[in-house]
Amino acid sequence: MNYPIWIVPQIGGPWVIGIIAIIHIFLSHFAVGGGAFLAVAEWLAYKRNDSRLYDYVKSHSRFFILVTTVAGASTGVAIWFSISLVSPDGTASLIQSFTLAWALEYLFFVGELATAFAYYYSWDKISKENHLLLAKWYFAMSVMTLAVINGILTFMLTPGRWVETRYWLDGVLNETYLPSLVIRLLIMFAIAGMYALVTATRIKDEELRVYVVKFCAKWLLPVFFLGPIASFWYLSQVPQVTLETIFTGIQSSGVGNFSVLARALYLSLVFSGTIIVFAYFGPYLNPKGFTFKIALLFMLCGFIATGSTEWMREMLRKPYVVYNYMYSNGIRKSQVEELREKGFLTQAKWANATNPVKTDTTCGEKLFQYQCMACHTVDGYRSMKRLIGERDEDSIVSFLKMMDPKNKENPYKGIMPPFAGTENEAKMLAKYLAGINKTNN
Repeated sequence: MNYPIWIVPQIGGPWVIGIIAIIHIFLSHFAVGGGAFLAVAEWLAYKRNDSRLYDYVKSHSRFFILVTTVAGASTGVAIWFSISLVSPDGTASLIQSFTLAWALEYLFFVGELATAFAYYYSWDKISKENHLLLAKWYFAMSVMTLAVINGILTFMLTPGRWVETRYWLDGVLNETYLPSLVIRLLIMFAIAGMYALVTATRIKDEELRVYVVKFCAKWLLPVFFLGPIASFWYLSQVPQVTLETIFTGIQSSGVGNFSVLARALYLSLVFSGTIIVFAYFGPYLNPKGFTFKIALLFMLCGFIATGSTEWMREMLRKPYVVYNYMYSNGIRKSQVEELREKGFLTQAKWANATNPVKTDTTCGEKLFQYQCMACHTVDGYRSMKRLIGERDEDSIVSFLKMMDPKNKENPYKGIMPPFAGTENEAKMLAKYLAGINKTNN
């Protein structure tokens, strides 16, 4: 409410973040898991004194450095750009609350990049022992970067004692920190195996190709044996209300808003199951028949599984951007009552600055942009035009009043933030929303 609004037609701002974030996650997870893969693969080459395996690791490291430092870093910058435009209040809160954590992450990230470049450009220029040591150092730096970022990501769902203490370490070391760290490491090892399969299928030497392809397939085993245990541990630490949302979504699949979370869960499970069957009967049992095109298809399955899992994780904290502290529209939970008493538009500086002609309709549009557009669009994704239908102003006002967090019969309590404004502002918003279909017809 303290910043200008970035209006993205049709898909809405959250989808911009989501598309960029899923791509970045699939790349950045390779940066950590791929570091472990390079260290283990080079150690095997060193142990076996296998020049052919050394040549493969060297070739794979070129692919690795291009993907992680160019594509990975670019999408990382794009995430910061998009979240600062779509959710400036949430972004500002994370920066202000975790300044020291971000500084630590930056130091580890610089160390990670420096070690990655030193590793790639020192092939055949230093001893094999020292080069292997660089691979180990790179993996250590990447894990430390993950350790900090994981704390901030998990904080958004389980802020823990930070809500009372405002101490940054209480926020980082929250309830889901450790299980999430384990899950991410397991997923990273699996993704590293998927990426490596792409380069392994390009090996000309058939004997070496068969060995490396089977070796890559084994990197997927930990997540499928230990993943369910770590996931159960993770879910046991999330808020009880969130678990109820999951079960409600499963019970009402196909109807209602809760089913979105269930569909993300189903998608993640289906593609994860497909990957394990594919990995076992493909590269593990039949490495000779595993081709480059199949490896790309395999990666696509991994991308969809990763994306749906991250989508589900994001859905778990709805209607908050920081659970139990800040709603997805940037309004803090503690501000709602004050805004209902004093009015939203009197407090939202930028809404007033960009609204020179103040009529009920223009004020209602500003209320929609600041309080609803974090999740809805006018006529695109989660279209208000479709949701409003033929409702009149009175029924919309009744709906806004029903969204009171104190109302136990509010069916949207775990999905939508409450309306934060006076009764007159609710009527302004209702007037704007009721007129959407009339305007567009």
